Amino acid sequence: MAERPKLIVYTLEYCPNCETLKEYLATRAIPFQERDMASAAALTELRINGIFVNEAPVLQAGSAFLVSRDLFSAGILNEDSVMQLSEGS
Repeated sequence: MAERPKLIVYTLEYCPNCETLKEYLATRAIPFQERDMASAAALTELRINGIFVNEAPVLQAGSAFLVSRDLFSAGILNEDSVMQLSEGS
């Protein structure tokens, strides 16, 4: 069985969608690191990888990213996209 890629969730302090994504990952025992998207280091990392958004959350697995518009539609989490990214597919 292939190992899951390391997930990073870029968040902002007041972000209901960030909480929804983190709860989804936690309830499925999918490990992730959280980074503050407001920090210079996190913004630099995102920019280096071609991600130019100011809206959180952003989910990273290796060199693949899902931004908020990929993760949520009408306030509903796109669980299939999250699972595909978390499984490395």
